[in-house]
Amino acid sequence: MEWRKIRQLAGVKTRVLLVLIATGLSATVVLAATPSPINSISDKIQPIALETQPIRWNPANRNDLSAGELEWAGGIEVKSENKEFGGWSGLAISADGSRLLAISDEAHWLSAEILYDEKGRLSGLGDGTIAPMLNLKGEPILRKPYGDAEGLTTTGDDPTKSEAYVSFEHFHRIWRYDLSTAGFAAVPSQIVTERRLGQMPANSGMEALALIGEAFLIEGRKVERLSTRLNAPFKPTDLARLPNGDFLLLERSFSLLAGPGMQLRLVKGDDVKPGATLDGRLLLSTNNARTIDNMEGLAVRQDEKGQVFVYLISDNNYSLLQHTYLMMFKLKLAPAEGSLGTITLPHNPAGAE
Repeated sequence: MEWRKIRQLAGVKTRVLLVLIATGLSATVVLAATPSPINSISDKIQPIALETQPIRWNPANRNDLSAGELEWAGGIEVKSENKEFGGWSGLAISADGSRLLAISDEAHWLSAEILYDEKGRLSGLGDGTIAPMLNLKGEPILRKPYGDAEGLTTTGDDPTKSEAYVSFEHFHRIWRYDLSTAGFAAVPSQIVTERRLGQMPANSGMEALALIGEAFLIEGRKVERLSTRLNAPFKPTDLARLPNGDFLLLERSFSLLAGPGMQLRLVKGDDVKPGATLDGRLLLSTNNARTIDNMEGLAVRQDEKGQVFVYLISDNNYSLLQHTYLMMFKLKLAPAEGSLGTITLPHNPAGAE
């Protein structure tokens, strides 16, 4: 995911502000009309059986919930016999925490109901649906390299019924899918095209906030440049906006000797502006002493009490040696003012570890 997104809400209107980090020298925004979805896609939108198993944050101590400036709030390993399952690299969570939307790097959508135990900890998934993402002609996207979807942001409270903005690497671009009117039969429109992004590495140019090159703020047709700081050996994989306007930055590392690593950094919202150098305060840094894998997707939500929850998903690279983990944390920040009303979460009597 070497490019990524920021969602901003302005008044009663929703606007999407995209942050692009890349090695190219310029960027352009192109808007296109959306063709009508084809009817034949309906038979490719299918229910998917999801098998889940609770996981512990600390495999050696089930009572250890400490995660830097966050607190473990449950997690699961997710499996499926469906051959299209896996590679989940972008994540969105509904405002009430009841549903997720994910994209894979082989161009598939996944939606599911999120289940919680009696303590409010993440404990399972249900009501799963999987579908191919469509190209500009309304046909399923061919797999890699053209279908390497990496970044996801949505505009509504329910990501499965929103406008979804998806970034791709290899053939670098951002497409917009109107899930609110067509669901997974939505045909995309072009938002940012590859044509004028400049030369970028095929497998690292557009994945997320890759702090190895230039950054661009893309809002409408306006493109602004930022600078970024590399936090080696970690490479950013996702970015999510907090309710107070700041951002969480997810970073990962991997080596054959040390295994996987993961970091979360807090980037002040005021720092995301033209000419700035993006940096951030470290909130969490961990290695394979905790239950992590190739952590790629990040999403946040706020409950009716103002508590902020952070969700992460891992990309298993379709490997039998890797795992799809979905996990949730509480962010240790002061509750925001106001109330979102009463929210009842889907209940799963099976407790989380």
